[in-house]
Amino acid sequence: MPRSTLPADDTPDIPRKEELLDSLTKGLALLRLYAGGVDGLTMQDVSEQLDVTRAAARRLLLTLAHNGYVAQQGRQFVLTPRVMDLGYAYFASMNLPQLARPYLQALCAEVGESCSIGMLDRDAVVLVAREEPSQLLRVDMAIGRRMPAYAHSLGRVLLAGLDDAARADYLAGAELRPLTPFTITSREALAHKLEQVRDAGHCTLVSELADGFAGISVPLRDQTGRVVAGLGLSMVLGSRDAAYLERHFLPPLQGAARQIEAILQAR
Repeated sequence: MPRSTLPADDTPDIPRKEELLDSLTKGLALLRLYAGGVDGLTMQDVSEQLDVTRAAARRLLLTLAHNGYVAQQGRQFVLTPRVMDLGYAYFASMNLPQLARPYLQALCAEVGESCSIGMLDRDAVVLVAREEPSQLLRVDMAIGRRMPAYAHSLGRVLLAGLDDAARADYLAGAELRPLTPFTITSREALAHKLEQVRDAGHCTLVSELADGFAGISVPLRDQTGRVVAGLGLSMVLGSRDAAYLERHFLPPLQGAARQIEAILQAR
């Protein structure tokens, strides 16, 4: 279809000059001057660096000061902490899978195993983010898949992060089925295991969800210290044991968790 006949919504978004707000463009350019690391700017500095009149520089600086983004100190204008709202508004609008994806990708590349983030939904852990290695043999678990929390390493770190009352409610009503010969199905044994996970700060689980498969997970906490999700690795066990998994995989897993938590706690 010729360009001239495209509907308005399909027309490439190339604005005409008369549609642009020059004052906003200059204001954004002024903020970028501060991004260079300067301590403060005078009206003369702004006039010269943005190639505007001194009167225009004055209006730009006073407008930012009126909105709380800069403060006047003598002849200089310095940034205020409020300017951080501009960046944090972007991070606050993102959800956990978006924020965590670069760290999941890096972790997956480092360890060569499947990496997931899971969240607790009643008695199930739900995968909300997932990265798979390029190797042929992989653990096939899609985003959105629900698995029994009691028999998954992600589920156990999330259950261990519940307060005492919520954890007791879960244990009282959970259906603990023997998924493999190794699955913990005793409420007392599971309660003890969750206490161990809470104290250790991680969970290593071998052949309880599926025989021959293993997982190791750590909690993700928000700025209040509340466990809001879990970060974990899942893999074919092979000849490895739990001690091997913790020795080789726990340090990079914890490192990735700290990076993700730093973003979560800055929101």
